[in-house]
Amino acid sequence: MKEEVISILWRVIDNDIPLVNDDITTFLIRDGEITQDDLKLWNDAVKKIKEAYKKIYSDEKEAQSLLSSSLELLNSIKPKKPFPPEMRIRFEELKASISKCLELLKKS
Repeated sequence: MKEEVISILWRVIDNDIPLVNDDITTFLIRDGEITQDDLKLWNDAVKKIKEAYKKIYSDEKEAQSLLSSSLELLNSIKPKKPFPPEMRIRFEELKASISKCLELLKKS
């Protein structure tokens, strides 16, 4: 289970986060659809995901707590307009991956 969580987190860090980050800067910050508060929430969530990846090797409970906190932050991001379809899909996939990691960590 731990190996699967590590694999998912690596994919999130290496692939999903950069794509969503590009979406946020391209679609939303430039157009004013995301506030600076939402941007701060996004950056804090990313930081917690990366910390969780580092902690997973030594402290699974701490990693679980960080992931849970990051998911709360991601869920609290509320753009002024709905995300464009392709961005919404990537953003929801990112949240689903974090949820999957939390499920796996709770089972172990």
